[in-house]
Amino acid sequence: QHKQTLNDFYGKTNQEWELIYKATRDGFDANTFHSRCNNKGPTITIIQSNNNYLFGGYTAIPWTSDNSYKSDTTAFLFTLTTPHNIPPAKYLIDTSKTVYAVNHTSGYGPTFGGGHDIHLAHANDANNSSYTN
Repeated sequence: QHKQTLNDFYGKTNQEWELIYKATRDGFDANTFHSRCNNKGPTITIIQSNNNYLFGGYTAIPWTSDNSYKSDTTAFLFTLTTPHNIPPAKYLIDTSKTVYAVNHTSGYGPTFGGGHDIHLAHANDANNSSYTN
């Protein structure tokens, strides 16, 4: 069900995705995220929160560790499930802010948006530093 929704958001209904990083399997360390995801091409990040939200972001820009923002006019955020039974939704990037689409800081996990619309901190299973706006 979620795969079809994500593919609809992506715009290719038969897209196949490869799982390259899963924090509960590979660890919550930012370095591990980057070692597994850097230079891998377009990615969809799916996040499950402690309070039953399933959400994330897409970027066509391969992740790096060069401590800079990357521009991506195709980036988007999404929700899949919420505890309030709100239908899945896709949120397109503000065209005036595409230069801040994703943040490639080596000490961060996946981070989307200037001011960080979604930010996963290093070792996010052991602290409260991750957030959404």
